[in-house]
Amino acid sequence: MNGYFIIDGNVKICADKKMNNDSVKRLLKSFCLKNEDFKIAEGKELTFCIGKADIPKLSAEKEFAICVTETGAAVVGKDYGGLMRGFFSLLMKIEQEKDVLKIKTVTEESNYNIKNRMIHICVFPENDLYYVKKLIRLCALCQYTHIVIEFWGMLKFESLKELSWPQAFTKDEAKELIKECGELGIEPIPMFNQLGHASGSRGCYGKHVVLEQNPNLQHLFTPDGWAWDINSGEVVSLLKEIRKELYELFGKGEYIHLGCDEAHYITHNKDLRKNLAKYLADLTNEVEREGRCPMIWMDMLLEKDTFKNCYATGEKEEVGHIRNSTAKSTVFVDWQYDCIEAPIPSLASLKDCGRKVMGAPWFNKNNYNVHIKTIEENEMFGIMLTTWHTLNRFMSSILGCAKNCGAKTFYWSDFSGLNEETATILRKVSFEGNNYAQSGWSKAQIDI
Repeated sequence: MNGYFIIDGNVKICADKKMNNDSVKRLLKSFCLKNEDFKIAEGKELTFCIGKADIPKLSAEKEFAICVTETGAAVVGKDYGGLMRGFFSLLMKIEQEKDVLKIKTVTEESNYNIKNRMIHICVFPENDLYYVKKLIRLCALCQYTHIVIEFWGMLKFESLKELSWPQAFTKDEAKELIKECGELGIEPIPMFNQLGHASGSRGCYGKHVVLEQNPNLQHLFTPDGWAWDINSGEVVSLLKEIRKELYELFGKGEYIHLGCDEAHYITHNKDLRKNLAKYLADLTNEVEREGRCPMIWMDMLLEKDTFKNCYATGEKEEVGHIRNSTAKSTVFVDWQYDCIEAPIPSLASLKDCGRKVMGAPWFNKNNYNVHIKTIEENEMFGIMLTTWHTLNRFMSSILGCAKNCGAKTFYWSDFSGLNEETATILRKVSFEGNNYAQSGWSKAQIDI
């Protein structure tokens, strides 16, 4: 069959020894419709080869290169993450013709328009471990470079047992998630909000993970329970212990997301606001000494009533001082969900703020497109797609944003839609098998 590499049952695979892991073997089995496991021999570092392949050259600033000839296919990566993203791109080129699996001959390189492509996911009590595993696999195959994982009362901490609901994941269960991230080449970033959202639950439902279980711990929070008491030494010590536990769980990494958004009680309390600059200075510099770059949301550090369609709650005379008080390594992440025209004014205003800057869109296509355009035009650090509680309806936004950042997906994608592509990827990564409720991205098709 001219112009194609045919994958037969006796094909030889050689790869970087790090690729000899469960995730890679299961993906090969899934995409190649095999019942038995593939054997992966140790090959060259940062290289994957199947058959008799020609090794492509990797250009500077590219994450991966692929070469498929009639005798084999090969991927070369800039690093392990790049190698895996090239591997995913290769898998999605596999065509099925009855019992024949084939890949069209091609030579190509990665073509991402944003270097740091991050995604933020929330683990809610309504999510089981398998759901989160499939979500991580989806994000990896959509070729995000980092995944921010925020446990909303869903991780058992030793520092304070009331930080988790009874059904929360154990550390061993959470380690399963971290392990898959490593195998799939997507860097996991721990997150724990160290200012607002201290209830560990969405405010629109009135639940509080700590106070529902132990009202005597009210002194750790502002009177409304929504924010941490930034004047409390006990709180500062507790948050430090929480970070320590997250570092131990997640292992080596460059970042930690500290949240620090929507602390409404502090926003409206002038006396507490006076202490915000010192609190963030102490917090971010401490994190820097702990060996991580702190990430923070920007709504409280942007001047309110200034930027059209942008959410900002800071006072004009205070925001500059507060921003400049943060550690130099702090990454500013500006979430703006109502903007559908580029440039996004609040994001563009941070271009020369002296910190790395990321834009954070949500599920709306126009919204993430204008973030991408603003980030590109201003040569900013990256993008962080947020997902919150809407994945049961808008999971395809994960793929949509990724593709608009340059991710390559299925060979047939030009003839189909995001929902169909997303569903296909989810089926490919459902290694453990699905029942009705687990298939797709919603437990049910109708509300009853």
